[in-house]
Amino acid sequence: MLSLVLSLMLSAAAPEAATPADPATTTVKAKKPKKICQSHTNTGSRMKRQTCKTQEEWESEQQTNVGSDARLTHGAAGN
Repeated sequence: MLSLVLSLMLSAAAPEAATPADPATTTVKAKKPKKICQSHTNTGSRMKRQTCKTQEEWESEQQTNVGSDARLTHGAAGN
């Protein structure tokens, strides 16, 4: 009799646990941007240094460096 009661209780609870989650309510993880890594060797060191950034971060740094180079080049000629 006890085993019958236990089996009925487990079978009553099983459909709720076995029901899959509604696809509309599941949360979707946002994809992380892909990192691009570059290795650099510092002067006077045998150790390489690795820098990892997203494509957007590399492009932003490139634009900053181009602006700095232009200021140095044109600023020296103006003096």
